[in-house]
Formats: sequence, structure tokens, C-alpha cells
Amino acid sequence: MDNIILPILVCLLVGSSIGFLIAKAMEKSREKKLLNGTRKEAATILKEAKIDADSIKKDKILQAKEKFIELKSEHEKVILSREKKISDVEKRIRDRESQVASEVDKNKRLNSSLEQKENDYNKKLDFLEKKESDLDKTHKRHVDMLEQI
Repeated sequence: MDNIILPILVCLLVGSSIGFLIAKAMEKSREKKLLNGTRKEAATILKEAKIDADSIKKDKILQAKEKFIELKSEHEKVILSREKKISDVEKRIRDRESQVASEVDKNKRLNSSLEQKENDYNKKLDFLEKKESDLDKTHKRHVDMLEQI
């Protein structure tokens, strides 16, 4: 029996070593598969993250463009409002200048008319003075004639 125990023990020892080595090999194989699966999963997660990042980036760019357009529109409204105010002020100034020019023309016409009337008055006055002078001469001549008679 001693003879049988030793080979059994050797067989058991060899079998357990082989089993242990096989288990180790299987565990390494499982670890490799797990590592490869994890790597594939990590690659998939990275791809999804890049896709999500691109999507977020495009969305943010679109939002920025919309905000820019909105700000530009508000700026243009402010500019148009200022231009309208300036235009209104310029129109009032032109209207006022036109009114002043009209009044100046009216005053020129009135001055011209006044000068014409003054000239006419002076001519009539000169005429009347001449007539008065003539009348005085005639009167004096008549008085002289009467004195002679």
C-alpha cells in the first residue's frame, strides 16, 4: 500500500499543479477578455463622448450665433432710432431755415415796397415844393401886377 500511496500522491500533486496552471491560464485568458472588453467599452464611451461633445459644440456655436444676431438686431434698432431722431432734428432745422428765409424774403419785399413808397413820397414832395414855388412866384407876380394896377 505504501507503494500505491506515493504514486497517488505524485499524481495528485501533478494533477493539482496542472489544474492550478490551467486555472491560472484560464484566469489570464478571462482577464485578457475582460481587459479587451473594457478597452472596447472605453473606446465606445470615448466615441460617444466625442459625438456628444461635437453636438454640444455645434449647439453652443448655434446659440452664440443666435445671440450675436439678436445683439446685432438690437444695435441696428438703436442706430435706426438715433438716425431717425437726427433726421427729425434736421427736418425741423430745414423747416425753420425755410421759415426764416421766407420771413427774410417778406422783409426784403416790405423794405423794397417801403423804399419805393418813400421814393414816390419824396418825388411827390419835390413836385409839391416845385408847385408851391411856382405858385408862390405866380402869386408874387400877380401881387406885383396888382400893385402896378
